[in-house]
Amino acid sequence: MAGCSDNGAAPANGVEPAATPVTPQASRSAGTGGALAGSVSALKADISGLNVRTTETQTIVDLPADTLFEFDRADLTPAAATNLAKVAELVRQAPAGPVEMVGHTDAKGDDAYNLELSKRRAQAVADWMGEQVGIRQRRYLVAGKGETEPVAANQASDGKDDPAGRAKNRRVTVSIPR
Repeated sequence: MAGCSDNGAAPANGVEPAATPVTPQASRSAGTGGALAGSVSALKADISGLNVRTTETQTIVDLPADTLFEFDRADLTPAAATNLAKVAELVRQAPAGPVEMVGHTDAKGDDAYNLELSKRRAQAVADWMGEQVGIRQRRYLVAGKGETEPVAANQASDGKDDPAGRAKNRRVTVSIPR
């Protein structure tokens, strides 16, 4: 896959990570245990407002880029901490294994630029996670997909711009082991 590094074996979910492993600075760590603490319904209150889905092997969270970053930027906004803290709690409760951060953009702009922006945004989320107590020791895989994996149409059926669809496509997907 162009623009991504290959770090070995494909993940169990069959999606080629094309990711760069990120090792956050080691620091004191809190034990997280191997199983989810509490019930899923108790967790739902903590992750309300986020698009969360589960597979047999992962919990996948789609973080809208508009809640994390300013337009055309990869620096996290102060408001981003609210949603990132919810995801960090899921990571704390998850069993061992790498956490994947994948950035996505809408179709506006140059393909190469969007690919790089999506990588920088995923890296910003991984860096933030790597600074949090209890999950600093986790391994984070970072990749950018640019505009190649939309979840909504960037244009309406009449060919006009679809700002709501483009907003859905601008996201960072966090995949957490289950």
